[in-house]
Amino acid sequence: MSRDSVAHRRKELIKQLAGVVEPIAKLQPEQAFAPHDEALLERARTQWQFGDWDSLAQLNRDALQHHPARAELALLAAAGRLQTGENHSEARRFIRLAQNWGASKKLISRILIAGVYSSLGRAAAIGNQPQRALQHFENAVAVGIPGGDTRLLTQARSGEQFSQLGLHTADVSKPLPSVKNIEFIENALSQQKLELDAQFKKQADDLIRVRKFLDTTLKKEVANAAKQVGDFITLQSYFNTGKFTGISLETNGWPVSSDFMLYLVKLVEQGNYDVIIEFGSGSSTLAVAKTLALIESRHQVKPTTFVSFDHLEQFYQETHRKLAYAGMSERVHLVLAPLINTKAENGNSYLYYDCRSTLANLAKKCWAENLRVLAIVDGPPGSSGKHARYMAGPYIFQYFKGKDIDLLLDDTNRKEEEEIIGMWKSDVSALGLSAIEETIKLEKGACLLRIQSESLM
Repeated sequence: MSRDSVAHRRKELIKQLAGVVEPIAKLQPEQAFAPHDEALLERARTQWQFGDWDSLAQLNRDALQHHPARAELALLAAAGRLQTGENHSEARRFIRLAQNWGASKKLISRILIAGVYSSLGRAAAIGNQPQRALQHFENAVAVGIPGGDTRLLTQARSGEQFSQLGLHTADVSKPLPSVKNIEFIENALSQQKLELDAQFKKQADDLIRVRKFLDTTLKKEVANAAKQVGDFITLQSYFNTGKFTGISLETNGWPVSSDFMLYLVKLVEQGNYDVIIEFGSGSSTLAVAKTLALIESRHQVKPTTFVSFDHLEQFYQETHRKLAYAGMSERVHLVLAPLINTKAENGNSYLYYDCRSTLANLAKKCWAENLRVLAIVDGPPGSSGKHARYMAGPYIFQYFKGKDIDLLLDDTNRKEEEEIIGMWKSDVSALGLSAIEETIKLEKGACLLRIQSESLM
């Protein structure tokens, strides 16, 4: 083989390898490694093409949340629920999930509008209007799968829909049976008219709901984007000048929401904490380190002890690089703490950071009676198990009993995080403590739980 042939072959192999690695690299960590049904997306698309709404309506969040195409699957699950008409609130929940998981407005609109056409087609079939029904089914397929083989897909969709309605494609084109009993005919036509009116009213209502949903979603996204940009610029101004001023148009470069980051920086600025413990390192680690450095340079106060845990080598190294680049490595005690099985007092087991020895040593060094402690809880990811972030509370309560404790939990718009707050409050009560809960309205939600040392028994 010539040298040119070898070089050409090497380039081809590199391209093939890039084609495999690049899609994987784009996945979130919990999606890239969590198990999922590889055939699920193709199966769901086929069910949508045929109009197998019952099967799509059976898709649940647990089956979707770790799938790389979970946004599209959530939309298909919503379409199934809308068509079966059994649970519209569930359908709306899956539409919101699809949006949160990254579905574009264009894809959401396509699937919802296609669903309206499909319902109109079913109504026309019931009304013995086969040509109109076929036209609606064709529109549904054309909108939902632009560029597909519309003719074949329409045949598949219409055949399945007629079958679900107890009709055959040939039957709907036949005239109604000739019956001498005029009263019977009038009653039959009257019943058909009522059914058609109900179907068209339902479709009109669905269109109004879709329009309102899209309008509301767009307004919320625009408002949130403006807020995120403003908060991001405020953060940049703070780190540059030490003041919360200045707004200009830039993009949001934080991996976590800018509004949460800004709230965290202000909390650290005003909290006068002696110890800060972070479960889940990242950009927030750098933000807190910079904030502490600014506070200490302005006020000449005693340095705040800052410890941050991460369970994955990859993200531990990434945070370490960010800190080193910013000259903040000495400001943070960054700890690689793999997840280990941990038995809680409530009898349940959790995968949580291997951090007990570090916390025990920290508690021995920081023994002052009026100690103020902030725990930032932003890990581990939900894919590690139910109530994955719960153990942060019991650990802090155990090692810093008798201290003023602030527990800050991110992502409280999610159901499990809401439940964790309730579990912490129960633990606080069982320990003879009282807690003040502060709900922070942010993009993804946050909650601050304050436990005062005076309330301890």
